[in-house]
Amino acid sequence: MNKFMYTYRRRGRVGPGSIFFAVLFTLAAIGLGCLLYLDRGRFWDLLPLVSIIIIVASLILAVFNFVKRTAISYIFILFFITFLSGLILSSIFGPFAAYNEAKKNFDAAQYHESIDKFKIILDDYPNSKYADDALENISYAYYYDSSYKKAILYFGKAIEQNIIQPSDFEIKNIFAECYLKLAENYYNEKKYTESAENYLNTIEILSDIIINFPDTNEAFISTYKIPEYLYNTAKCYRYNNNLDSAIETLTNIINNYPESKCTADADLLLFSTYFDKSMELKNSYKHKESVEEFLKILDLEYQSNYDYMLNYYKEKIFSDVPPDILNNTAKSMYQQCEYEKALFVCNAAVDYNPELEEEFTQYIVNCKIKIITSSNHDEIKQPKPARKIYSPEMSRLVIENNAEFDLTIYFGGPEYRIEKLEPDSKIEIEIKAGKYSIAAELETSEAIPYLGIITYEENKKYLQPFSSVTN
Repeated sequence: MNKFMYTYRRRGRVGPGSIFFAVLFTLAAIGLGCLLYLDRGRFWDLLPLVSIIIIVASLILAVFNFVKRTAISYIFILFFITFLSGLILSSIFGPFAAYNEAKKNFDAAQYHESIDKFKIILDDYPNSKYADDALENISYAYYYDSSYKKAILYFGKAIEQNIIQPSDFEIKNIFAECYLKLAENYYNEKKYTESAENYLNTIEILSDIIINFPDTNEAFISTYKIPEYLYNTAKCYRYNNNLDSAIETLTNIINNYPESKCTADADLLLFSTYFDKSMELKNSYKHKESVEEFLKILDLEYQSNYDYMLNYYKEKIFSDVPPDILNNTAKSMYQQCEYEKALFVCNAAVDYNPELEEEFTQYIVNCKIKIITSSNHDEIKQPKPARKIYSPEMSRLVIENNAEFDLTIYFGGPEYRIEKLEPDSKIEIEIKAGKYSIAAELETSEAIPYLGIITYEENKKYLQPFSSVTN
């Protein structure tokens, strides 16, 4: 019996399997230590998994070696305690704990607090398995927290890492809203360059939504929002004195969004911007370019609504432009069949240089005849001579204005002249005999102008009456 008792109490030898696992666990511990130094994110990701395996294995090996009464059982107990501690620590510290806390804050709409926790993961554990989710969630947290610039930055990073797809409808709407909010904030802060950039970014995304998601409410709304944001962009350009970009943007609205409620406002702003550009050129002594820029106002659909402004601006530009430049500009406009512009230049030249009236009369008459020819007009019929007179090579003409408005008559032919009559009045003039193109108009937009080709013979007197013909 003593022999058997001695055999029971004798310690067993350590088996090679236990030694192998002891060495393996030691290497695992060393490996985790190195990983902690090299990459803390992956360390904390692997620590729970390795700890669980080693805890279970250590416990089994410890029991087995206790039964065999080998000394190595205490080493496995040490491994058990060590990795149990590691498992506990991984649930308290590291990316797992930070992510859980961040998600709790995020779900509770405590976005500022969640951002701090997500940043811990991204900054301290960038290679952790929680990093991708942290990057996606922090993007939304910044967006919900109205930190639009940061939201755009982090959404951009998530897109670069293929965590978020830029083609997603939701993401496009988020980007559009972020850029719009930034544009409005910058505008209120008078940072017009930044505001314009963000308005353009918004427009680009909305245009993409219209193309790729045409059946959505957002696409429908975008068609109304784009001209509004273009108009705001143009205002930013104008405040920054970037007049060329403002003109280009406003022209875009007028040409491509004629039904928008912004079109009339864009027209008025373009009116003022053309003037500003014209003044800028004039101040640089580029008179020809200044006049040409100003004449673009006449192409605007609503410019007739701004006559009071047009007259004021005209004086600012034309009052001291050299006459030869006005003459050359008028000729150029006439040759290009821009008769309204040519007439405008001629009238301005005469208004501010009365001594040039005779020189510009022919251009004024020809322009007026061309303009009335292409419009709705009433025909001036060939009058019969009232009686003979003695006036070689000349005719005599009695003109009656039987209307309630001032009348202006333009004669183009053997001689060029312009006659003006007050209401219910008449004048008698001598004119070279010959064939004339005659245009006449009353100073009211409701009356139809007159146009005709009349031959006046020498030594004869004619009566030419005019009355109002309304549209």
